[in-house]
Amino acid sequence: MKFKRNLYAFYLMVNSLKTFVPEEGLKGKRVAIVGAADSVFKERNGKYIDDHDVVVRINKSPHTWRKDQSQHVGSKFTLLYHSFFENDFSGGGKIDWNMFKEMGIQKVINPNPTKEGLLAHFNYYKRHFSGEKTYMLKRKNYNLFKKKLKGFTPTVGYAALASILQAECKEIFITGFTFFKTPYAGNYRPGLEKMDANKEHIQKQGLHNPNFELKSFKHDLLETKCKKVILDKELEKIMEGERV
Repeated sequence: MKFKRNLYAFYLMVNSLKTFVPEEGLKGKRVAIVGAADSVFKERNGKYIDDHDVVVRINKSPHTWRKDQSQHVGSKFTLLYHSFFENDFSGGGKIDWNMFKEMGIQKVINPNPTKEGLLAHFNYYKRHFSGEKTYMLKRKNYNLFKKKLKGFTPTVGYAALASILQAECKEIFITGFTFFKTPYAGNYRPGLEKMDANKEHIQKQGLHNPNFELKSFKHDLLETKCKKVILDKELEKIMEGERV
């Protein structure tokens, strides 16, 4: 029975998993990327976010979105970068296709095409037996990100930023990213709302390095083919070195 389940899950994965290429799908588009940091609530950018052609969100954002916060975070969902780990504490939350379609999510993208990422994807198909199309980034793109991070695993948020900055977009607006220099927004990660708890969690995992990600992000901004990149005010301060 277990063998048949695994075989069917593998069949679904082979037939449903596609490659997402930002350089092709986002060329000439105005793209907003919305992260999970509390900085997203410091400005009322909701309407501006929704005016973009494509709105990219991260992991648990569909589950934590609230209508009464839309003046800050907007209400448009187009692409969701997701770890395909469905736990609530450190993963991306449940992949709920009915919810996602109602919210307008067109593609769910796993940015990690390594052995570990493929296993997470395979386990997703074992849990759901779903034939819905899912997406992954190209391995060569991901390997480049990881090399820049000196072997540390890119967070889903950084992978979204780095991959989209490679595309020749007309405009990119980035908000809700502080590279763990401020807490998560609201109830995004219950138990990790305070900076000390969050830093301890990152160190305990040993997978990510926010400082390397910030340094790499600065480099990505210099190399981007996008015609115009706009940062929210909190991220601007971080880039200028005002927040340490």
